[in-house]
Amino acid sequence: MASPTSEQSTLWRNADFLRLWAGQSLSQLGSYVTYFAIPVIAVTVLNATPQEMGVVGFLLRAPMVLFLLFGVLADRVRKRPILIWTDVARFVLLMLIPIAWFADMLTLVWLYVVIFLIGLLGTMFQVAYRSYFPFLVPMENFLEGNSKLQLTESLANTVGPGIAAALLKVIAAPVLLIVDAVSYLASAIAVALIKRPESRPEADDTTARQIHKAIWEGILWVMKHPLIRPLAISSAVFSLFILGAMNSIYALYVIRELGVPAAWFGGILAGGGVGAIIGALLAVRVMKRYSVGGVLVWSMVYGNVALFLIPLATGEIWLKVAMLVAAQVVSGVTAQVFFVTNTTLVQTITPPQLQGRVVASIYSLGLIPAPLGALGAGLLAGVAGIRPALWVVITIGALVPIAAMAWSPLAKLKQMPEPAGQ
Repeated sequence: MASPTSEQSTLWRNADFLRLWAGQSLSQLGSYVTYFAIPVIAVTVLNATPQEMGVVGFLLRAPMVLFLLFGVLADRVRKRPILIWTDVARFVLLMLIPIAWFADMLTLVWLYVVIFLIGLLGTMFQVAYRSYFPFLVPMENFLEGNSKLQLTESLANTVGPGIAAALLKVIAAPVLLIVDAVSYLASAIAVALIKRPESRPEADDTTARQIHKAIWEGILWVMKHPLIRPLAISSAVFSLFILGAMNSIYALYVIRELGVPAAWFGGILAGGGVGAIIGALLAVRVMKRYSVGGVLVWSMVYGNVALFLIPLATGEIWLKVAMLVAAQVVSGVTAQVFFVTNTTLVQTITPPQLQGRVVASIYSLGLIPAPLGALGAGLLAGVAGIRPALWVVITIGALVPIAAMAWSPLAKLKQMPEPAGQ
């Protein structure tokens, strides 16, 4: 492997990678502003009920079920046009919300349609840019390039809600989406400036049945592997109950149940981004110091247990906010440590010919349950109340993944296995 200095200088001289990096960073920034602004608009402008918030969360995440199909399609078309036009389309769609608000036409149905299409385009962007990255970056620079992309995603997670919260003090929530829309347009321009020509993939005669078979080959390999299976199961449960269920009613809980000002909500979410940055910087050191299994299990234990601070939040407003921020920071740190270790392990033990399908399978198993969790949490909160619903989803979503990891062969894994054969 090249020295860190040579790796860094190589990538800093790779102008096309820098343009992709800029586009990815701007698009991620826009996405995090969107995920902050949409729930705030639903709660504060449209007075959404818990059930309606569940629908919002469901529609934001429902397009994720197409992740595997988009992965297959991305191998058959040029990726750069997908990146450009998904950003342009998101710019147009987001502009429709403030326009409708100014015209006094904004309704929940209008919001539902826009956020579903935004989620669909965002899923397409994610698949395309992850597939386009190896085209621009030499293999010896994959680790550094992925580290840069992951770090900027963490920064976007921090800066996006922070910017949104600051702007929310002086402008209405729907107007905030104009800033978000502009970030997507800037991303499209950055990617459009990439100079390296991309050839069109050769047409093939792959049938729908063969595509289906190829997809299932990756899924079955994941579920049969003793080290990857518990990661996939834990990811699916966490996605269903935490990413989907808890997050769909989180804004409602913080703003309406706890009485936290809406402008503070972005600052609370930014705590997760701060933690993610710290975790991204610590991940490699932690991996070198402790066993692989220990890092995976204990990072999950600390991060998931911290989530119980959310339903426990009570007392003065400052104490509530402090508990929520603490949960975000700890979860952010541990999630990044877990993600880097998890990704490295999967890449190491997966055969090269299955890399794409295995990654897509794990992402899909982790993302597909989220919309169902969002919908279920809204219904549960409407019947039992918001805080009791949080207790249910966090208890299951936090403890079941810990059990799945702790009682698997992963817990005893001391070091990275030998790389998979060609």
